[in-house]
Amino acid sequence: MPILVASLLLAAVASAAPARHNDELKARDVSTNYPYTGPKVPVGDWIDQTVNGNGKGFARLNEPPAVWPSSLNPTNNINTIALAYTPSGINIHFSTPFGIGGEPCVNWGPDQYNLNTNVKGSTTSYGRTPSCSEVSQVTVCSEYFHDVQISGLTPGTTYFYQIPGGNGTTPSQVLSFTTAPAPGDTRPFSVAVINDMGYTNAIGTHAQLINAVDSGVAFAWHGGDISYADDWYWGIEACSSAPGGHCYNGTSSTLPPVYNIEYDAPLPAGEIPDYGGPQGGDISVIYETNWDLWQNWMNAITMRVPYMTNPGNHEAACVEGDTPTFQLSAYLDNDQINGTLPNTTLSYYSCPPSQRSEEHTSELQSR
Repeated sequence: MPILVASLLLAAVASAAPARHNDELKARDVSTNYPYTGPKVPVGDWIDQTVNGNGKGFARLNEPPAVWPSSLNPTNNINTIALAYTPSGINIHFSTPFGIGGEPCVNWGPDQYNLNTNVKGSTTSYGRTPSCSEVSQVTVCSEYFHDVQISGLTPGTTYFYQIPGGNGTTPSQVLSFTTAPAPGDTRPFSVAVINDMGYTNAIGTHAQLINAVDSGVAFAWHGGDISYADDWYWGIEACSSAPGGHCYNGTSSTLPPVYNIEYDAPLPAGEIPDYGGPQGGDISVIYETNWDLWQNWMNAITMRVPYMTNPGNHEAACVEGDTPTFQLSAYLDNDQINGTLPNTTLSYYSCPPSQRSEEHTSELQSR
């Protein structure tokens, strides 16, 4: 990217006001004028409707967390860590399934052996469907979002930090970040620019991002459609031979252009070839879990360089479309498993309240 464009991006970041946070558990900023009438937890799997899976339907996927817990059965954990530029420093974001028993903080310093400065931040938590207390694998469920900002730093300088966590979490390893160049600095730098990045069909993009970070890219800029979490319903949409259908293991079906080993996995007994992968849809079977899986997957990038984002439409609500027989309308509006309707009835109110206007769930916001 030309230096001028990259500099303009940084200038826009610098002019943005820091996000405000609330330490209290709060409701989504969504309309509840009409009640949600679908299942308690919508799961895109007609064979297994349980949150954690009973072994009969699609597997519930897993991605490693930012911090490996020190025990085999953790009760809390630091699942994601992400960096973002601020006008005079850095925002360090991390997420946990449960609260950490106090204000989030970071210990930081000029080298990894002198983390003598402590700075505190704030926590925001919202409702979730399902709540992390209902999810057996706490390392792939995040419900509390913590942000700590370090300001007054020297431009173009590397610093080190550690997140102590709390309330049962394992402290993070010692990590580092590099601040943005000073305004007017004419030295060149590289930026990774991406859009429309999901999970199952983005193995190549993910690998190239890691290569870019290894090569010294300054930061990544994701222009929208973050995780494609709304495509969870691909797990219930029947396979089609239409071009670009992303189907697998079915008559006249086609595979995505990027090979993924999961497409060799056999279907669970009773399931039919669908529009997504053998594990159920583009990522998994529950919308908010897809967010968490994607953000865990992206730790390899977001822990190392600032990851700046813009919202798109594929993270706005729990669904962006229906199946040809309108199964999703029957499911979300009438609580009918594997039902059909003559036309779509989907609306803003078809999603559970926690899954409406979901742009803030990805706490990788530009700050």
